[in-house]
Amino acid sequence: MGEVIRKTNRAGRFLGYYIRFVDSDGKRKARATKATSAAEARRILVALEATAGRCRLGIPDRPQPITGVELVGRWLDEAQPRTTNREAWVMSKRHALARVLPYLDAVITQQDAVRIVRKLSAQFAPGTVRVKIVTLKSAWAWASSTGIVSTNPWSMRPPAADTPVEYLSRDEVTRLLTAVDADRQEVLAVAVRLAVYTGLRVCEVYGLRWRSVDFDRNVITIRSGYRDSPTKSRRERTVPIADQLREVLLNWRQRCPSLQYVCPSIRGTAKSKRPDIRRLYRRAGLSVPRAPWHVLRHTFASHFLMSGGGLLTLQRLLGHTSVAITQIYSHLSNDHVAMEMKRLKL
Repeated sequence: MGEVIRKTNRAGRFLGYYIRFVDSDGKRKARATKATSAAEARRILVALEATAGRCRLGIPDRPQPITGVELVGRWLDEAQPRTTNREAWVMSKRHALARVLPYLDAVITQQDAVRIVRKLSAQFAPGTVRVKIVTLKSAWAWASSTGIVSTNPWSMRPPAADTPVEYLSRDEVTRLLTAVDADRQEVLAVAVRLAVYTGLRVCEVYGLRWRSVDFDRNVITIRSGYRDSPTKSRRERTVPIADQLREVLLNWRQRCPSLQYVCPSIRGTAKSKRPDIRRLYRRAGLSVPRAPWHVLRHTFASHFLMSGGGLLTLQRLLGHTSVAITQIYSHLSNDHVAMEMKRLKL
């Protein structure tokens, strides 16, 4: 018979419940549990002994019903991904599934998965839904390989990211910058130019420190986001300072009220919330995009490629982990395609 052990340290502090049992190979083993009571630990022990007994008798072990939330929790706790930074892996998966977990508080069937995808599609862009489905598919694939479940309800084709990438033309950039300057908010004017001429995310713009701006080498080093949070790719990268931006930053450094942040608030710290710039689009006579700040990043990437830049270089500048992500910017304007066709000589 197995036993439940209430383990404590030398000071008498409770560490957790452990169980000892005879496994299917006939060896006596000990295992830690996450049980919060002795009764729960006893139930875990009984389940393990029953599984071991079925294995010794040659009876195949059938997966027990498990909710999606429990399955994801075990995946994050027990899976061994091919990465040297497991903590970062867990954080990225938790972020991807944060808005999905409320839908997983039940045993998920194929019909449930289809219904959940429909709900997600009504809330998020196709690319975001694709990331969530791929993450869920990986979790269930792991659970299937370990015998926790028998089928993977997420074995479906993710929705195609057919939404066109929004970006501003050169004329629209000029009109937007004119509207920003007329607003007489210098911090905002610098922030918008940083996004347009470097492709920084808005959290990277408002987390940028002066020590990361090297005017001698003419580069900006992106080390973190807002409040020293890690960048999306969790990698450091450098971006050259464009000529249009260099003079702006040099002049702004003389007047900047903060010695730390390039784009500070009145109190001298980074803004806690990205400012709403939709009014600036309206003032410039432009239609307001779905993501007003991220469109500036799209604008940088699109014009970089249409000016002859390469995808691999753009991948490094934007900090993408894969060139497949960067390929969404490989769209070309009709005018650019027409100009390229003129170069054709047969």
